[in-house]
Amino acid sequence: MDSNFYFNVEGRISMILLLYVDDMFLTGEEKLIVDAKMKVSTQFEMKYLGMMHYFLGLQVWKSAYGIFLGQGKYAVDILKRFSMLDCKEMTTPMVSNLKLLCDAS
Repeated sequence: MDSNFYFNVEGRISMILLLYVDDMFLTGEEKLIVDAKMKVSTQFEMKYLGMMHYFLGLQVWKSAYGIFLGQGKYAVDILKRFSMLDCKEMTTPMVSNLKLLCDAS
């Protein structure tokens, strides 16, 4: 791949390519994404998996208000791993609104 593999139109970033091991994430202008996928596919075997749902352990979802990241699935997986999925929540066993004073002795 040539070393000029970046995209800049009129001094602004119009596409971002994020590569982590064997996962690639592209965002930006549709035409640039299509061109980038074509260029990368000439050098590497790849397949398009559609819109991103998970990346580096983060859940990703898109709505009319933007793109959101969450770790709900990660939290549930930890609870399952330690057989705590059916545990009941409880309040923090601590006095609320506790004021601590500095002991300046």
